[in-house]
Amino acid sequence: MTKLNKKTITILISVLPIVIICGVVLASQKNVYSEMNNKNLLEEFGNGKVRNAQSDNKDKVKDSESSEDSESDIAQKIDFIAEIGKELFGIEKKDFFCPLNKLVELKNYKEPKIINVPEDYSEIQTAIDNANFGDTIKIASGEYLGNIVMKEGISLVGSNEMAETKEETELGSGYPKPSSVSSFISEQILTNETILNGNNSGNVIEFKNGITNKTKLAGFTIKNSGENLSGILIENSSPLINDNILKDNEYGIYIKEDSSPIIQKNTINFNNKGIQVYNFEEEKTESKETLANVTFDSVFSPTITDNLIIDNKIGIDLHNSSATINHNTISYNNHYKTYLGPTFGIYAAKSSAEIKNNIITDNGICDLCAGINVDEKSKDIIISYNNIWGNKSNFVCFGECILEDNNFSEDPKFVNCVTSNFKLKEESGLIGACEDGSDVGARW
Repeated sequence: MTKLNKKTITILISVLPIVIICGVVLASQKNVYSEMNNKNLLEEFGNGKVRNAQSDNKDKVKDSESSEDSESDIAQKIDFIAEIGKELFGIEKKDFFCPLNKLVELKNYKEPKIINVPEDYSEIQTAIDNANFGDTIKIASGEYLGNIVMKEGISLVGSNEMAETKEETELGSGYPKPSSVSSFISEQILTNETILNGNNSGNVIEFKNGITNKTKLAGFTIKNSGENLSGILIENSSPLINDNILKDNEYGIYIKEDSSPIIQKNTINFNNKGIQVYNFEEEKTESKETLANVTFDSVFSPTITDNLIIDNKIGIDLHNSSATINHNTISYNNHYKTYLGPTFGIYAAKSSAEIKNNIITDNGICDLCAGINVDEKSKDIIISYNNIWGNKSNFVCFGECILEDNNFSEDPKFVNCVTSNFKLKEESGLIGACEDGSDVGARW
């Protein structure tokens, strides 16, 4: 049995008089209604009328005058209870029933628990379906085939999860890069021990229907989505996606509709598009005439920070949306496998973005394939403290861009991209070069 702490006992003691008073009033109200109802039933029965519960309910809805009288009567009693509460406890009417809400919360509260897969449940989805808000599901190392749908308030954690937030992480000296654009980055160390494999069918894992940042995914390798589908699909949701590896998907992460997730400290590589942000709702509501003057609502604004986004066709692709892109290393997004079409580090179409403190190098293989490419209908693209260097074209902007004079264009001097070591060498000019004294690029 759970022990009651002092706070719980205080709440229970303070709420007891209120419960008693409310109970007396409600019981009295119930008796009055019961007597009135019985009287009406007897009179109608005596007149040869019979009615069932359904017709009785319809009569109550239709009888607006009686309903208004009842509502007025209840409102008077609530006012009376609130006056007593103010006299006895000095509690204002607006705060009077707060302790009752606390009591309900206490009644419904369940201690968060840890669920282990496969020990407690053999299937990840079964564990999620049986978990409660606040629970953590820990997945043992191994490869798990299939598709997963997440639930609000659940933390799904792989066997080798790293620090939960960047604040808890020792900031390293930066991040990697090979000697030539055609070099493929080694996959040797880009695999977590807990693998979610979509088996080339469907989205590997989905966050939908208003999931918040109380929901977390961390410590997995997520791969092999279905054709034109995603390693992670985020729709009308804002989870925390932390410390994962996404590779060999059509889209590493696809963010759509009203979503503002935190995408942090992930390695996103060997996908067609690393991160796709696409607000279809914005596109539907804007006519062709007004699109040129559209402003973007900050409600839909993913935060993309401290990620390695490497060796995709396009690193980050924004459409009809806004985003904060901060402290990422976005490199070698130039040839997804044998793809020969346009490739970019960051591409923005009809979008706005704050692009700050990133390393954007060696992206693109065509003349207009740039480190950052902005179309003519984008606006409020703010670019500061980035290192933009060695791309086919470093910066192409047809829209409204603010390229501040504090950006860099120099060899970042990665330790060794080929072995996936994207930290900066000690002689790199990007160490401590940001406005706050931190290193440019991903910081772990």
